[in-house]
Amino acid sequence: MVNLLVSNEVVDSVDVELQKVSEKCRVIHVRREVVGDPEYGPMVGELSIHPMLSRALLDYGIERLYSFQYEAYLKIMGGSNVVIVSGTATGKTEAFIIPVIDRVLKEGLRALIIYPTKALARDQLNRFIQFSPPLSYRAAVFDGDTLEGERRRIVESPPHILITNPDMIHFGLAYSSRFRRALQGVKLVVLDEAHVYEGAFGSHMRMIIERLKILLGSGLQFIASSATIGNPEELGKLLFNDDVHVVYGLPRRRGLAYHVLVSSGHLSRWTVTGRLISILSSLGLKVLTFTDSQQMAEVVARIARQNGSNVLVHRAGLLREDRVKVEDAIRSGEIDGVVSTPTLELGVDIGSLDAVVMAAPPPSYVKYLQRAGRAGRRGRVGYVFLVLSDDPIDAYYERKPEEYYAQELTPIVFDPSNDEVIKSHVLAMAIQYFKFSEDQLPSEWRGSLKALVADGYLVKHGGLYRPTIKAWREFERRGLRSACSEIVIVDGRNIIGRRELPAALHDLHPNAIYLHQGRVYKVLELNLNMGVAKVEKLDDDWPYYTKPLYEVDVDNVNIKEQSRIDSVPVAYGEGLITKTVVGYATYHIYSGSDQKPENIEFLDTPVSWAYNTKIMIGRYANYVEPEAIHALEHAIIHAARLVVGAGISDLGGVSYPSGHIVVYDSTPGGSGLAKLLYRRLGKAHRVAYEILSQCGCEDGCPRCVYDPFCGNNNRTLSRRGGLKLIEAVLKGVEVFMDLTPLGKSTAKHAPEDINLSPPP
Repeated sequence: MVNLLVSNEVVDSVDVELQKVSEKCRVIHVRREVVGDPEYGPMVGELSIHPMLSRALLDYGIERLYSFQYEAYLKIMGGSNVVIVSGTATGKTEAFIIPVIDRVLKEGLRALIIYPTKALARDQLNRFIQFSPPLSYRAAVFDGDTLEGERRRIVESPPHILITNPDMIHFGLAYSSRFRRALQGVKLVVLDEAHVYEGAFGSHMRMIIERLKILLGSGLQFIASSATIGNPEELGKLLFNDDVHVVYGLPRRRGLAYHVLVSSGHLSRWTVTGRLISILSSLGLKVLTFTDSQQMAEVVARIARQNGSNVLVHRAGLLREDRVKVEDAIRSGEIDGVVSTPTLELGVDIGSLDAVVMAAPPPSYVKYLQRAGRAGRRGRVGYVFLVLSDDPIDAYYERKPEEYYAQELTPIVFDPSNDEVIKSHVLAMAIQYFKFSEDQLPSEWRGSLKALVADGYLVKHGGLYRPTIKAWREFERRGLRSACSEIVIVDGRNIIGRRELPAALHDLHPNAIYLHQGRVYKVLELNLNMGVAKVEKLDDDWPYYTKPLYEVDVDNVNIKEQSRIDSVPVAYGEGLITKTVVGYATYHIYSGSDQKPENIEFLDTPVSWAYNTKIMIGRYANYVEPEAIHALEHAIIHAARLVVGAGISDLGGVSYPSGHIVVYDSTPGGSGLAKLLYRRLGKAHRVAYEILSQCGCEDGCPRCVYDPFCGNNNRTLSRRGGLKLIEAVLKGVEVFMDLTPLGKSTAKHAPEDINLSPPP
């Protein structure tokens, strides 16, 4: 085979093959990116690095530091809290490893290194060992897979550098006195891949840091590191609740990369992505593909296999042993590629990858750069393909491709006061100490005690709180990737996966089709009280998938801030969201974005789940046609993907004929995105106007106002009506300052509205 990795021939070959699928399916934009080395700093021999570390660095081939590494070295050695931001393969990791090891050798300091996952923590252990002079210091991993003998050695003789993950800290602090002893004496804490700490995961990490402070006392030094952070100082303060110093390296991955935009024409993005994987693998390239939906990862992998590619799926919800098998298979070259949710966005070593394919624009440009950095490592050319489809934001960038690569890095945010997350960590403290007083908790956590007592998780005697049996059970059900309990998925007696709420309502409602590692299941029962979904296996060639039909109610609104943005009275606060799945639509697996469902079914018993979260409310007219306000609601939520870096399902919305739009965080307790949208709403208005004004459809289509997560399957929509509303907003036509929605929402299902297929 001709080596295509030294030229643009790969892109040309892909374009030719895609147009064989459909003449409208083609490459529409190519950006060639070359990034050189960072600016050099002093020679290693010129620094006051410990002699043993200096020799180890020279033996490894590091003769001098980059200037940003030197800046980080000075700040960390001086005891400052530091956030390091530098692109993939630019020496970011060495920027904190070198000063950490130097302090270990000079001061005997103990450091705790935290990676987001077990796999990444174990993968990075060698980075510390390779600079380890003989008999100088010890580094070890303590996680759920650490063998009993090694655990005893770690506790009896704690290593200078202890490597772990947030889950181990969360459960280890609560359950294990040995783990708590292993942490004693730690003075420096490092969070690598810090960009992942957003939404619920970010809130959890903030609480874990607070628990470490309680255990280890004051005086801890913190370091965070990432290839891509749009707001490093703000994120550092959110995570550590303290001031930080930011060190900047290169803003992009080092080396040569081709960034390619692909139009899917009128085919579904999943069909085109599957075909693109097969084209690239036929050229001899190893391919990593990203989707932001677990079920669509399964769909894409299935299509790629049908086109001749040997690919597997890597995603959250799989059992650990299944994920490890996938990582081993791609690393060894046994398979052509992997289709992954963001689980492989991090730097887990799965070997050299030639190409990254993204089935849709990621939630933010930060995530695009992070995923793109996985392609072409170790001096190889990288190919990064982004598939655009009939979607409002995709259409926006198809018109203005250069703008995609000129985007700002949107802030990484989370809610440090997420009540649901705080409850998890109060339960953890209760289990750790068995009995505790209110004064032992951070002041922001104390407000949750009353609710935990009322719900039967804590009992109070003489000023002390103790956990109940119910508290232990609830704590075990709560993970760190969501703000509340997870649903366990069982086939007979076998657990095949897990799904967090409220997303589980979408994927696991009764009669839903659930895809899992190429296998197809039908959901027989969803028991929210027990936290279990029962499924049964269908034929592997089952050609359909489902989308839920649901209604949303907003109650108990508590406004915290309000203002007027453009001409719109708008407020930020919190409310109770009740989501009720009333039925589902069934689609063929190869359905395009504008294709009608095969059929619509309503559930005999709708399934509801309620949660408190953060919301934004705006009133866009005094009273208005439901079709217009519903269309504008969709356009603003689409705009939020660009303006605040929201994923396609990170924000939900509901609109009312009274002219009100409510946008809410899909994360229980809040993710920080609704608040960020409140702050950036003026920019979102202008993007919404662009979406509504530039589409050439008659009165609504997938490229402007349709939304794949619309609860009533995109009925009751008018692009023209939404455009008139946003034009009035931008012209300054004011409406009444009344932020109380009236009437039933536009997403309510009327009994006569049986035909829920998109209008022609």
